[in-house]
Amino acid sequence: METSADDARESAYTALATVLLGAGVLGALWALDVYVLRTRVLTVFRGLMPLTPLYAFWNPLLRPSALPFAAAATLVVAVAPALADPRRTSRAGFLAALLALAFLLPATLFLVRQPWGMLGSQFVVYPGEEFIADADRIQDLRTFLATYVDAMREHLLSLHGAHFPPGHAVLLYGVRRAFGAGVFPAAVVVLVSFALAIVVAFAALRTLGGEARARAGALLLLAAPSLLDYACTSMDAMFLLVATATWWVSLRAFGRAGTPAEALLAGAMLLLATCVSFSTFPLGLAMAAYAVFLGPSHWRRGARQLALAAIVYGLGAGLLFAGTGFALWECVREARTSGIALMAQIIKTQPSTIWGHLSYGNLVAFLIGSGLALVAATGLRLRAGGVLREPWTLAALTTIAVMGLGGIYFMETERIWLFAMPWLAAIAVGRGAPTAGTLRVFLAAGCAQALAMEVLLYTLW
Repeated sequence: METSADDARESAYTALATVLLGAGVLGALWALDVYVLRTRVLTVFRGLMPLTPLYAFWNPLLRPSALPFAAAATLVVAVAPALADPRRTSRAGFLAALLALAFLLPATLFLVRQPWGMLGSQFVVYPGEEFIADADRIQDLRTFLATYVDAMREHLLSLHGAHFPPGHAVLLYGVRRAFGAGVFPAAVVVLVSFALAIVVAFAALRTLGGEARARAGALLLLAAPSLLDYACTSMDAMFLLVATATWWVSLRAFGRAGTPAEALLAGAMLLLATCVSFSTFPLGLAMAAYAVFLGPSHWRRGARQLALAAIVYGLGAGLLFAGTGFALWECVREARTSGIALMAQIIKTQPSTIWGHLSYGNLVAFLIGSGLALVAATGLRLRAGGVLREPWTLAALTTIAVMGLGGIYFMETERIWLFAMPWLAAIAVGRGAPTAGTLRVFLAAGCAQALAMEVLLYTLW
């Protein structure tokens, strides 16, 4: 027992050292862009220059309303070891606590800057430029879908809608019909979606690594600054739920024990997710890579599963076109074309000419947004070695590299890549759940970063 206690203490000290190192590295990477690279991709807001690579603005605001989040974070750090231990907390108890904390932490973080009654105000910071404006224009859903690509071409949609499939607008239209018009109901639904996404992430992590690892990984997600910051202010949090559910289903379908029925479901889920965001394509790449990295003994089964999923995906897209007139393939092409044109207009040149700056910004913004908890835990896992024996780690790292370097994203990835943050959690717990002390160090660091960034910075979404 004494040796075990000594090992646990050493592990906590190692975690603290890793967190401090991570803070220094992330700070240096951030400063390099702000002061040296000065990537001029993100637009000015009310005369303020963005602190690239984040789309955030220096605007310190410290009020007593920060105390509820500090109290909530302290609670999480205190109870995390008991929640993470299946011998001390039943699964039902853990899920109830996880869901409650997934509401409590982002809700109290929101209060740092704004009262609860202003929830949803981020949807109208730029009037007419967010998905909610598209939802408000829908009179007949079938007509909206049939003419969606034409509306993209003719600049009849919001700025965001012009570069996305119609899923966000359709979801918000459904919220309006079910709960009433306005931004507040929409924001509440987004927060509910985030909380459910964390629970679904636990299920996906459990598929990969068992109960204890999954619990620790899910708790680490609650210390990711971007996840908490955008949980009730951005539609990316709603996509997080769709993408995480798709990830869970796909892990089962393309894993070693996947069944044909699960492959068919995975194809349908991938199609649904694509109708919400084209970030589904990297998710599909990650799942295909996962099937490949499972090894040659799995390739025949994996090829069958991928083929079944692709058939359902293609047939579903065809049926969607036949039933509504919405051509997903045309939407993809138009979104890509208009997205590049918009960036060229902003930076006065083709995005490919600043590929290096964009790639750097993509990856660094994602790491900063993921936060010290996920980054430090992932770093410790990678430092331990043995990555080649972990198919998901290889698949996730490969896909994140493609996302960052492939010229398909133009920064703001601290928000847009929320769906990939659970991938880091899966890597972080790939060799086992952290000790109680280590988990507490990670959670404290991540929550402290989230509070500091919320107090010092203003984010639009």
